[in-house]
Amino acid sequence: MHFQNVSVRRGDRLAVTNLNLRVETDEHLAILGPNGSGKSTLLKLLTRECYPLLRPDSFLRILGEERWNLFDLRSKLGIVTNDLMAQCTRDITGRELVLSGFFGSIGLPPNQRVTDQQEGIAVSSMKRVGAEMLGDRWVDELSSGEARRLLLARALIHQPQTLLLDEPTTSLDLAAQRDFRERLQQLAVEGTSLLLVTHHLEEIVPEIQRIVLLRQGMIVGDGPKAEVLTSACMSELFGAPVQVWENDGIYRAW
Repeated sequence: MHFQNVSVRRGDRLAVTNLNLRVETDEHLAILGPNGSGKSTLLKLLTRECYPLLRPDSFLRILGEERWNLFDLRSKLGIVTNDLMAQCTRDITGRELVLSGFFGSIGLPPNQRVTDQQEGIAVSSMKRVGAEMLGDRWVDELSSGEARRLLLARALIHQPQTLLLDEPTTSLDLAAQRDFRERLQQLAVEGTSLLLVTHHLEEIVPEIQRIVLLRQGMIVGDGPKAEVLTSACMSELFGAPVQVWENDGIYRAW
């Protein structure tokens, strides 16, 4: 993924300003910043939910290409975001939620035929993240952790090259956070690239070694985790005194 001089206007303000960033296909990356820093806008650029300002010196290449059919693109990117989570309120089952990833929807479209092959892939994807027992449950009756596991299964049905994760453990309790992190670690080990946007240091699994700092729509830091996740850097990024400590590869801040 390659951003060159990318700017995005949302409403009457620039949400991203002259962004220059290159991420290799097999790289694990976390984009860290306070609320309103442009993190979610950056993800929406990748999913084509918003577009950069058209300028002669700017471009955005995703997986090496500037132009994409949306359906083709989203089959190569697994997406787990709070926007998707907010839509999981209708009376659909866990199985239907996972299968809907084939059609770019939340829940199955009316009269949509699901093939035996798609059913098999959905079952395998749910097993991969330990969600096979949730297939017959109504989504609006699930805990946040259970629903997030199903969204992860939905994101994996196309065997994506990269997972895009927007603060994926928000609203999860401590046990569910640990479970979700462990599943992300396993996916990283198996070869799926992770691109995480967050303001929670504890979401950054040990496999993610590069950190990009974003503030007011601009990159203010980019480097190895051990150099970037320091008390001094975090205090400057968030504009308040922050203490950072690390335990067994997991960073936390206070």
